[in-house]
Amino acid sequence: MSPLMERYGVTVLALSKDTPEFARVHRERDGLSFTLLTDPDVSIIKRFGLLHEGGLEFRTSFTVWGLPVGWMTRKGQMAITTTLLLDEEGIVRWIDQADDYRLRGDRARTENALKRVYGET
Repeated sequence: MSPLMERYGVTVLALSKDTPEFARVHRERDGLSFTLLTDPDVSIIKRFGLLHEGGLEFRTSFTVWGLPVGWMTRKGQMAITTTLLLDEEGIVRWIDQADDYRLRGDRARTENALKRVYGET
């Protein structure tokens, strides 16, 4: 977490449709320090309007040099890559969505949004 996020007491959470087991493996493999929330039935993802229908689902069958290798098994549902900044009362103060599911949130954009929300320039 960045010093700016720490200064404002930001809590970072990630939400995906992964199973708790897959999230645990992902967290350990990538050394993630934030909380990974799981939503296998996509009910929370739907509530936020972040569901993409027709996303490709992959099945991992083996690893090569420690990387999972898989193939497309079907079209399914996935979460749209989104960064939300919520205040203490749960009100969405800023939203950033990627057009490409492979792209993740950008720290600089998020920090600029934090500065705007908290009145820094």
